Amino acid sequence: MRLPKELKFRYLTRRLEEVHLLESSLNEGDFTVAERVGHQLKGNAVTFEVPQIAYIGHEMERAAQKKDTEKLKALIKKLQSSLESVRGHWLGSETPKEDFNDLRT
Repeated sequence: MRLPKELKFRYLTRRLEEVHLLESSLNEGDFTVAERVGHQLKGNAVTFEVPQIAYIGHEMERAAQKKDTEKLKALIKKLQSSLESVRGHWLGSETPKEDFNDLRT
């Protein structure tokens, strides 16, 4: 299924916002956010045909259930890197720079 770029942009924006939320909640010792976000990633990444994100979500949910801070930190970094890679693959050079400046982290 081919998804509109507009929908992909919103998906990426939300996921990148979640990276910051994950980092701050983990710093506070709150594992519920990572468990919830991991579960959501596991499902919605399938719709957007990004299996690497779904896998990260699966691992994140499990690590949060085990309260494995170090693994979660690594997974959050991997999530951010994977989102940037997906952005480059999906949007390429035809993306208007002014629309996607806020995606750069």
